[in-house]
Amino acid sequence: MKRILRQCFVSAGLACLSAGAYAANTSCPTQFNPSSFTKGNFFSNFNNDCYLIPFSTGSGSAHQWGDLDTYYNKIYFQINPDLPPYQLVILGEFPNARYFSVAINDDHSAVSQHLTDVDIVPLTSADINPYQPGVAYVGGQQYAVPINLGGTPGTLEPGCMTTGTNFDVNAMDGTQRHPFMNWNFDTAFFHANPTMPLHAVDTPEHSNPNTSGVLLIRNYLDLTPIASANLPHIIVRDVASGCAYPASMVNTMNILTTVASTGNSWLTQQQVQEHSFYASWQSTQCWGVNSSSAMQIIRGDEYIPGPNPDGAYLYAYVPSGLPQTLANAGEVMRLRFQVATTPPTPCTNGCSRSGNEQMRYMSVSFDIPGGTTLASVPDSCPLNSLLPCTPLVQDPNGYVTLIVGTGVAQPSWVTPANGYTWLDLTKSTTGNYQMLNQLMIRNILPASTFSCAGEYVPYKSGQATGAGAGLMGLYAPVIDYPVAASLPPAASPITGPNSCAVFPVGPGLASPSCGVQLPNVPQIASVSTQCANPGCNQVVAQPQPPIGILATAGGFGGFPLGLPYWGNSNFIQITDATQNWSAGYTGDPCTLEVGEWSDTAISVIANVSQNGMCPLAAGDQLTVTVWNPQTLNSASSTVTVAAQSDTAPRQR
Repeated sequence: MKRILRQCFVSAGLACLSAGAYAANTSCPTQFNPSSFTKGNFFSNFNNDCYLIPFSTGSGSAHQWGDLDTYYNKIYFQINPDLPPYQLVILGEFPNARYFSVAINDDHSAVSQHLTDVDIVPLTSADINPYQPGVAYVGGQQYAVPINLGGTPGTLEPGCMTTGTNFDVNAMDGTQRHPFMNWNFDTAFFHANPTMPLHAVDTPEHSNPNTSGVLLIRNYLDLTPIASANLPHIIVRDVASGCAYPASMVNTMNILTTVASTGNSWLTQQQVQEHSFYASWQSTQCWGVNSSSAMQIIRGDEYIPGPNPDGAYLYAYVPSGLPQTLANAGEVMRLRFQVATTPPTPCTNGCSRSGNEQMRYMSVSFDIPGGTTLASVPDSCPLNSLLPCTPLVQDPNGYVTLIVGTGVAQPSWVTPANGYTWLDLTKSTTGNYQMLNQLMIRNILPASTFSCAGEYVPYKSGQATGAGAGLMGLYAPVIDYPVAASLPPAASPITGPNSCAVFPVGPGLASPSCGVQLPNVPQIASVSTQCANPGCNQVVAQPQPPIGILATAGGFGGFPLGLPYWGNSNFIQITDATQNWSAGYTGDPCTLEVGEWSDTAISVIANVSQNGMCPLAAGDQLTVTVWNPQTLNSASSTVTVAAQSDTAPRQR
């Protein structure tokens, strides 16, 4: 794949290449002239420096809570209705990384759509996807991800076609809004906050589409050289003709930018702030406390701007002033836990992931207020890492002892040879280590057979259960503050139950009053799609409807299969008695995406009414049944499906 050969050095944040990096080439066209492309195809004509727009590239260390062993490629976009319809085409090469994904964050900074590396189809039949199990990395393997922003293709110009490629297979829709985290159907929230503005949602007719957002590509533990030749780029493609706009024109169209101040002004910042307010209003719950740990491990809010949809974020909140307190006492912070098995990738010797690993990636990061990351420690580091990398030293069973210094000298025996991982936060160059306020634990893509990952902890809940083992068992760090000089000659692994706990029978209490509440018998108060106003209770016919299910007084229990979840389970079913199909229950022909499941509310996307499977039409009798996974008590509600509005304005 032809790329301009300009070296790009990673900055402290996400500001490496600017969107105007290619305007200086005076031989490039400056006008859009689709009729001139009569030979070749889209890639031979436009995959060159006259048309490519770069992402910014960096580690996300500054103000974005990034993992310092990760490269983030980022660019803001907006849909300009005054321009002819256009499409954004991401072109790139599969990186030699542990994990890679492409995500669209909408104008609320929430994920609307994403592609995980293993699901990205290579551009041609000659290319391979190195993230498939058993496939070793080979450089130069191409992919394309079109981002559709509306409009109808016309008669494509001969030199602008993509015939013979997998161009459209990876297409995502940038006009889609995120389907979950809708506070409009949370009656308790509006009762407590009666003046809260409504959450902006789309309509069944798609008349309130997303208008801007962020494209974010993540590369964890990447060995690909950071040069313009290897980085992903964007081409802006005219929908009617299929031809591309010259980069010099794109720079004046005001539709792409890597400048954060400009891009953030395109987003709906009021809704971003209201999402954060809603997340803060939701109480943190806990069943119990791990008495052996000085800090408790808690899964974070469901809403954070620009999250990784394949990952779970868990936190340990650091007491104010702890770094200096430890230093004064000659103490260190010790984290002991077990690391799930992860792939040997990336590498340069032909290794590949088996597909049987327990998790794709995990790390611990140390953060200060404002989103600056002081340090990150991943499960392992590749040989010849491009970034400074300190791996977690594991014993044969995956147990680690991470010693964090905040002013105490490293004891001579605290070495990898003795089973220790040493991290000196005083050497951080990204921020003031004395302001350390949280530890962030990332769990990325756990296997369906591994039930001790952070994804199995409900949002805003502590993982401890009070039953001797938390939901993560020994995979959750146990933290204490030993005197540095008293550390044993060899690391002593944490001990305890060798299994992970099951969900307690009832919901947790609000933190810090941990305990198990008695479960209510579930009753369904409402079932709705696109809940635009409080009190909504209507399901409208459409493909893949987003459905919110509200409990009258709790009783839904906790979903034990991890969130988010794709597939079927024994805990929820949607049945269409009129057209005789069901979805979401084990063995059903159609599946659900479960985005949220709390004791009081459930949000799903039903993968129905597409490709002839599980058709949904106005007038159908739709029944939703929910089983509390802990008590197996059930509740059902039947609604009549409504038709879409014929008077609603439609997207162009």
